Amino acid sequence: MRLARPLAAAMLVVAALAVPQPAQAAVFKHPGVLVSRAQLDFVRANLDKDPWKSAWKGLQNSSYASLSYAAKPRAVVECGPVSNPDHGCSDERKDAMAAYTHALQWYLTKDSRYAEKAIQIMDAWSAVITGHTGSNAPLQTGWAGASFSRAAELIKHTYTGWAKAGRFAGKLRDVYLPIVIAGRPNGNGNWELIMTDAAIGIAVHLDDRASFDRAVATWRGRLPAYIYLKTDGSLPKAPPGSTYNTKAEIIDYWQGQSTFVDGLTQETCRDFWHTGWGLAAISHVAETAGHQGVDLYAAAKHRLRLAMDFHARLRLGAAVPSWLCGGKVTADLGEHFEVGYNALHQRLGYDIPYAAQWVEQSRPVGVSHFLGWETLTHAQNPQDAGMGGSATADFDADGVGDLFSAATGTLTVWNGEGGNKFGPATAIGGSWTGFSRPIAGDFNGDGISDLLAVKKDTNTLHVWNGKGANNFTAAAELGPGWAPYSATLMSLGDVNEDGRTDIGAVHADTGVLTIWNGKGGNAFGSGTTVGGGWAAFSRPIAGDFNGDGIGDLLAVKKDTSTLHVWNGKGASNFTAATELGPGWAPYAGTLMSLGDVNEDGHTDIAAVSDDKLYLWNGRGGNKFGAGTAISSGWTPYF
Repeated sequence: MRLARPLAAAMLVVAALAVPQPAQAAVFKHPGVLVSRAQLDFVRANLDKDPWKSAWKGLQNSSYASLSYAAKPRAVVECGPVSNPDHGCSDERKDAMAAYTHALQWYLTKDSRYAEKAIQIMDAWSAVITGHTGSNAPLQTGWAGASFSRAAELIKHTYTGWAKAGRFAGKLRDVYLPIVIAGRPNGNGNWELIMTDAAIGIAVHLDDRASFDRAVATWRGRLPAYIYLKTDGSLPKAPPGSTYNTKAEIIDYWQGQSTFVDGLTQETCRDFWHTGWGLAAISHVAETAGHQGVDLYAAAKHRLRLAMDFHARLRLGAAVPSWLCGGKVTADLGEHFEVGYNALHQRLGYDIPYAAQWVEQSRPVGVSHFLGWETLTHAQNPQDAGMGGSATADFDADGVGDLFSAATGTLTVWNGEGGNKFGPATAIGGSWTGFSRPIAGDFNGDGISDLLAVKKDTNTLHVWNGKGANNFTAAAELGPGWAPYSATLMSLGDVNEDGRTDIGAVHADTGVLTIWNGKGGNAFGSGTTVGGGWAAFSRPIAGDFNGDGIGDLLAVKKDTSTLHVWNGKGASNFTAATELGPGWAPYAGTLMSLGDVNEDGHTDIAAVSDDKLYLWNGRGGNKFGAGTAISSGWTPYF
């Protein structure tokens, strides 16, 4: 393809500039399995206040927290249906949770006795464990692997002196990971989701990018096969790799349910307890991925909030409609929502009234298999997990980046469908000739993509807030004085790490880059100049190109036609430019950032040349795949 040469050169340049790394160099942020250092620091600062105070007391008074706790390791754990026979199943789950409990106590008190107790438990298991057998082995491995990976992550990266950390990591790699990473496409969804929870935690702890990416891919495939949205069509999606191909098979898989509504899950008509496990595991995976700069909540937020409210409403006593599960449900919902509720309500601002009521009356959350102390770790915790302000155009709120253009005078959207595919052109509305090229981002903080543009005759900035399903509010004027910036206005994502979408532009006369940090609610701070010399480059585009969760910039140097990247460092600061490769002259004028259009967790870029749309899939680390021509007919739009 025409674009293979520039990207091949770019990847060679990056490789040539790379500093040699040791064999065990970290590729992830640590600690970063379910909880981060920032989240735990927030908890430490609030242990004298509720809900954390009562949750902390509950942990300290539990048997898992005792310094006299004694592990009961086994070489082979045998678990039959419903853990019968139970040859080490309960012991392993309890020991894994005890290790995590002591790891939390260590971090929150800095009393080394708790760290040593966690190490003692994990060392006892790593000395003997060789495998899991029985029909429940995959689920058992998921339960224990999820808790063990959290415990190991906290101890390894916040405490010194774990001599046998490598042996335990080896057991996670050889005994646990092969089982949980394999998935369970034909089983009830909570199994595969819990296994994926363990898989992504182990992958992060091992700095295993390949397994991390595989876990994310499994999660993305399972999500729409577990929680239904009416936009899925008349039937739920089948789990990738499953044998459910017909309408009858899918209905049978969904426990005989044939009427599908937003928020219904594959296990709703089984019982709410297992459904709660599935929803909790969805949240856990998104939380861990978020700590590594991969925002899975963007894909899950609407399914998850609707599912949480749907089930909480029934658990709180609402009448069961006759079309649902034959008019009768087993509404045994447990304390499953704390992590997801915090992400969706506390961070993203969604109103989830029934889930809120259920979470409040269920606090403080204790322990259940692979869930532990989540009121303590996540309740009202404002620390973001990879959920910074978005610069991605996602107008139908499905978590996949969309294409858009107003060059013809009509706003036209091509919704991303995943796999580098886009839907047909959808005309949204006219009268755009009076505005500058619009930019997309979440400017009011509701989790749905909005548009910004400058009105040419008044030089005033306007916003159109997204409502989902490619719909927008009427334009609202934000303020005057934008004439020097209208041609290069860009959405930056979150470059100061406060969870809000920031914008930037290069002054037409001075070539100086200015940043306006987002405040939410369509408000921005005063402009801050970052640096000059930008007149020598094409209009910059923004995205997370190195995969660290902070917005970066890309632009083409005009005199050399080379692509350059400036990586964000937080606090609205950037590194010096790094040259990625030559050959970008044909694409400089239309270069655009698409978000993640192939659903692999990396930011992709595109450009139009000779009427063709070209796409380069991001690989992280400022690398991109070879350019691919997607289709023709794009000149009128770009």
